[in-house]
Amino acid sequence: MDRKLSPPPVRDTKTPRLKVPAGACDTHFHIFGPQARFPLNPARPLEVEDSTCDDLIKLHDTLGIARGVIVQSLMQGHCYEYMLNALCRAPDRFRGIAMPAPDITDGELEILDKAGVVGARFAYRWSAEIDTAMIARVHELGWHPQFWFRGEEEALAWRDTMLASPGNFVIDHMGWQPAVDGIDAPGFKVVLDCLDTGRCWVKLSGPNRFSSFDAPPYADTLQFAQTLVTRAPERLLWGSDWPHPDHFEPMPDDADMLDLMLDWVPDADTRKQIMTDNPADLFGF
Repeated sequence: MDRKLSPPPVRDTKTPRLKVPAGACDTHFHIFGPQARFPLNPARPLEVEDSTCDDLIKLHDTLGIARGVIVQSLMQGHCYEYMLNALCRAPDRFRGIAMPAPDITDGELEILDKAGVVGARFAYRWSAEIDTAMIARVHELGWHPQFWFRGEEEALAWRDTMLASPGNFVIDHMGWQPAVDGIDAPGFKVVLDCLDTGRCWVKLSGPNRFSSFDAPPYADTLQFAQTLVTRAPERLLWGSDWPHPDHFEPMPDDADMLDLMLDWVPDADTRKQIMTDNPADLFGF
């Protein structure tokens, strides 16, 4: 299979301007490899360089990030060994969001739960159908569903199922609606409808994914972040989206990505709420 090579992240991250609050958490990143130890899904859409747990810890130490939530990528499919390794290496530092296979056993779910997995991810690119039976199974464990979709059509297709899900749920990347469509677009209204349930948490992450600009500060995404911050700061999270797989524009420095929070959330107490308090509540740190 011919696959496009996804560019690597900036490896030597500079020091950010933002001094993050104590206990700050990166709630959205991926770990790839070492592929000699943890092979990727043979049906993966891209080739990627190794971006390992050690690489991630180095990045977080540079940024001042104390905690993190490992998010399963399509690159791994339903393979969890890499995640179990990272969670068991640093159980106080990491939590995980898995993509459970439809035929996963209760015993496997219990292993993941004990290791620190707290949610199940549903990605439209993986399957346009949300596995509601799986949501019901993991709800019994106290996990939440995490939804990744892009654009108006996908948001509208998943709206009713997301709203009907039990307990808390999470939406990735501010809902990933094209910034050129503005905050009044139907796809972003779905995100706000979910947020208004009081059970939905939204990640301030991935502005490069839906901006029309190819470099920070991705100015057209500011209105999306500020709308969310004004509406429900108690249910927002911050995520780096490192190592930015499937991003073929100029690769941003993660310090610049972190510093966007200075514009998105100018108030230091609200930043602490979003970066430290909210993830501690949702992910059980």
